[in-house]
Amino acid sequence: MKLLLSIAIALLWTLPVLADGGTETKGFTGLYMGHSFFKPSVEELEKIIPDSDAVDHRQFTVFAGGENGSPSKLWQNRKKRLEAQKHLDTKQIDLLVMTYFSPNDSSVEHYSRWFDYALSQNPETTFMVTIPWGMQLYKANETEINTLKKLSVGFNGTVIQKLREKYPRNRILFCPYGLGTYELVERFRAGELPGVKHILNANRWERKQQRSRHEQLLHDELGHPSELVAKLGALLWLQTLYDYDLAKFKPQKVRGLPDIDLNEIASSVAKKIQPFNAVYENEKVN
Repeated sequence: MKLLLSIAIALLWTLPVLADGGTETKGFTGLYMGHSFFKPSVEELEKIIPDSDAVDHRQFTVFAGGENGSPSKLWQNRKKRLEAQKHLDTKQIDLLVMTYFSPNDSSVEHYSRWFDYALSQNPETTFMVTIPWGMQLYKANETEINTLKKLSVGFNGTVIQKLREKYPRNRILFCPYGLGTYELVERFRAGELPGVKHILNANRWERKQQRSRHEQLLHDELGHPSELVAKLGALLWLQTLYDYDLAKFKPQKVRGLPDIDLNEIASSVAKKIQPFNAVYENEKVN
């Protein structure tokens, strides 16, 4: 009996400590393709994954700036298309994540080209389409932000549902992570983001200083994200991909902003995103 007890204790010590007290989740081997509003959250996702219970999560990336990171332009760019296809041709990719730029380059037709190729290499591929925030967001008033939110949510009906009808055998997740950025702007204007002083610092010299970069949500007029914005996006991706309970996740902090509860903000926004993927709630994550 003592021997059996010793063995049991030894086994317990070898088990991984899981972030939410649950069981391990098989991670995706994913290809992430997009632009500069997308890339920072990909990088932040890789940083926070070790705090989750996802094991063997692997990331490969193909990026291009602005419109060139849209589904259409990435396909048209021979170099970028071959770069992406090289990853897909390994047949190990079981997740393809893409973003959005405009209706002219991010339609059902444009996503379908990539979906078809990915499925030709791995018929079990899962897809996730992400929608960022609008450009020049520092200028937007409350009415304009509400319009941007409605447009993001509306993409579920105009594109995502049509893709799901076209590819009924595969999961197509939808993550309008730009809703998180709009939430940060609204909380900032309500005085609820301690340590953040600007949406975008009007002083160009100050905004570029490393010591004060955390004090603004955006880094430039176009709208490139701060660490706070990018990490919030990554948390929303984590929840969408792995159905993760962010309330139980290890607290995520941003340098210079110790009083901001990023997990609480992410949990609040995730509740608005989860209904778009409720069709898969009874399926295993991976």
